[in-house]
Amino acid sequence: MATAAVAPPSRKSASARQSHAAESLMLGMQGSLNFLTSSLNNSNITSEDKVSACRAVALTMLQEQDGDLPRDIKAFIRAMIAHNVGFTDVYTLTADKDERTEFVRAEVEGM
Repeated sequence: MATAAVAPPSRKSASARQSHAAESLMLGMQGSLNFLTSSLNNSNITSEDKVSACRAVALTMLQEQDGDLPRDIKAFIRAMIAHNVGFTDVYTLTADKDERTEFVRAEVEGM
């Protein structure tokens, strides 16, 4: 009985997986941003609904883009998202990850 040799995963397949993961991440973020934009443009939406939509986008960003931050920093961000609309606005509108991280660190140090 012959056994089939199993080839190790190629670099191309690993690269393709990374590319697919990055694309999925961006599509998830884009979907969240589309939802927020749609929600904010709806004239029938209450201010509470707008805040909830902003929080949803911020939490998605935290999970998808800033998931590599230390656990205590992520907990701080979650608390700020829950209690501080101004923080949430700045957090979600800061597209550059490094700038967003510096903003969060400044907030942590200011507490």
